[in-house]
Formats: sequence, structure tokens, C-alpha cells
Amino acid sequence: MGSGQPAINGPSSWHAAPSSFALRRGCRGANERARAATLQSASAHEPPTSSAQIAFLEFIRFYQKWISPIGGDRCGFRPSCSQYGYEAIATQGPVVGIMMTGDRLTRCNIWKSPGPDYFLLPNGRLYDPISNNLLVDK
Repeated sequence: MGSGQPAINGPSSWHAAPSSFALRRGCRGANERARAATLQSASAHEPPTSSAQIAFLEFIRFYQKWISPIGGDRCGFRPSCSQYGYEAIATQGPVVGIMMTGDRLTRCNIWKSPGPDYFLLPNGRLYDPISNNLLVDK
């Protein structure tokens, strides 16, 4: 604790949003920044109340837990397409979230490359957060 690092006291500290200074200065690795941004956006919305939204979210979780591990990690983006879909539906609602997920799935192909829309992470994946693709600001 005397090393100048904050103590991690449990799950509440896992959801702490990173400071903008730490993100700008690159104090975290690319994967940690992506995960921190995901946790920050995931904790910013209310729990789902629509039965359609709950059904879509549970279907994606089922896919992530039981189907996706069979084929391995194939998505060329970060967050993965299924995580992107989950976050889009959770934050934007089922209709807009499904449209955003469909758009993402059409962009996830063998011809994708780094450019002005997404940049290359050190692990070879392209970073494409939901915040870059919002159809409607909430």
C-alpha cells in the first residue's frame, strides 16, 4: 500500500471510472482502457425494464457463455461483437441497439483495416467503441 497505488477493496472499486488524465497519458494498457471504458458505459445505464430488451440481453449472454467459446476468439474488434451488441441494447434500447449491432456485424469482415473510424490496438484488434457509433444521443 505504501507504493503510491490505491488499495483495491472489492467489487465497488472495479467499476471506478479511469481519470481522463490517465487515459490521455496512456497510463493503462490498451486492453485495460477498453475494459475501463466498457465498465464505465455499462454502469451508466439503468437496469432493463422492457421484456424485449431483457430477452435480447439474455440471448447474448447465453451466446457468450455457451456458443462463443466453441469457436474461439474470432472477432477482429474490441469490444467483441457480442459485447458491443449487449452494450448497445442495454444503453440504447432494443430497437436502436439491434440496428447498431447489425451495423457492427456487417463491418466485422475480412476486409476491415485500421483507418479514421477505428485504430489498431497492440494485440492486432481494432478498437470500435459504442460511443463512436451512436445513432441517437441519450
